[in-house]
Amino acid sequence: MKKLLTGILLLLLNVCIAFSQKFEKRLAASDRDIAHITKGANPKTWIARGKLFYDIANSPVENLMAGMSENSYKVAIQGETLTETVETIGEKKYKVHTFPDKKIYLASEMLMFWDILKYEVPDPLRKSYEAYQRAKILDRNGKNSKKTAEGLGLLAILAKSEAFNKYYAGKLPEAIELFRLSIDCSSDSLVGEIDSLGYYFVGVIASDTGRDSIAEKYLRKAINAGYTDKGDAYAYLGKTLMNLERPNEAREVLEKGFARNPDNHQLIFSLINNYMVSGRDPREIIPLIKKAQKAEPNNPGLYTVEGQLYEKTDDLETAIECFRESIEIDPDYFYGYSALGLLHFNSGAKYTEQAIAERDNAEYERLLNRADEQLKLALPFLEKALDLSKDNTTLAQPVIRALRDINFHFRYENDTFKENAEKYSKLLNKQGEN
Repeated sequence: MKKLLTGILLLLLNVCIAFSQKFEKRLAASDRDIAHITKGANPKTWIARGKLFYDIANSPVENLMAGMSENSYKVAIQGETLTETVETIGEKKYKVHTFPDKKIYLASEMLMFWDILKYEVPDPLRKSYEAYQRAKILDRNGKNSKKTAEGLGLLAILAKSEAFNKYYAGKLPEAIELFRLSIDCSSDSLVGEIDSLGYYFVGVIASDTGRDSIAEKYLRKAINAGYTDKGDAYAYLGKTLMNLERPNEAREVLEKGFARNPDNHQLIFSLINNYMVSGRDPREIIPLIKKAQKAEPNNPGLYTVEGQLYEKTDDLETAIECFRESIEIDPDYFYGYSALGLLHFNSGAKYTEQAIAERDNAEYERLLNRADEQLKLALPFLEKALDLSKDNTTLAQPVIRALRDINFHFRYENDTFKENAEKYSKLLNKQGEN
């Protein structure tokens, strides 16, 4: 066993030494060439240097590809893993083989992606790009443009591949930079390709990580290049513009995207949010809500939002139906209960205001009775909502305030109302409410 272990360690050591020697001589020769007064001015020298750094960047995984079986990958890698662990990224678990220079992520006995931890030299992809750019500058008559273009094209593919790997590994800032490098290579005048997919991914990742200025720039590029991912690019751009506090521009983008992709659920929800934030006429929003409900019939929030819109138009019966629908879908849905309770509470408050202003005694009594009916209807829904709030004081404050006021209103009916009014008052005072 000791001899076997020693043999494995020597094998790994020899592999690392061979790797270093493989590039050490080429790097030393390239360094001498670019420092030479004649060779350093030759574009071929810089094309060779670009290829060298490309090879260095590609070397850790040159025999691997996503989708290969675990057994095939082990043959291709020709070495033992240092450790085997399990990592969770997002909601998915992966078996991870860790080498000195990379991690290999596997699932269902298949190679899914990798994460290169270090290269023989720092940032070889960027160094390769810079070398090709230098070659382009020196190649004044364009004799070597084909070779430079080929190098940039291959580099674009490798950079994008590594960008996706960083994305899957959850390293989003690194993914953005690699996508941008791939775009720079593709859009170079010698290559002349429009990387619409790269634009889109940079925009999406930047949007998801709060880099809104970058997100706007690249999402617009993606849309202008014709890549919208069935409308999602418009939704992400709308979200980004909302974050940048430009709601009118966001609405224009979302409406344009929705007109072209009327079945895109993300666009529907984004438009609903934009319309509500912008204070648009509720009647404009309800058709969108109906469309969203068809897409997600078991989403109780959509029915609560619809109810709130009907409440704004004073169609309280339909609003109540919507709120009840939300708690039928989810019997533990806080927002459905609180919306129902607060609707009845507000109705009671309105009847009370009308009664105070009424001079006819009979009508005054009728309005007060209607107010009491509504306030008592509110109680069970508000109490259930408070129970479901699970001590979330910020969430529960409007509910507690309404419960305090209702119980105070009925305090002379019995001691329970009086005690509850005091209880809810103390609870609000504890939270810093009056």
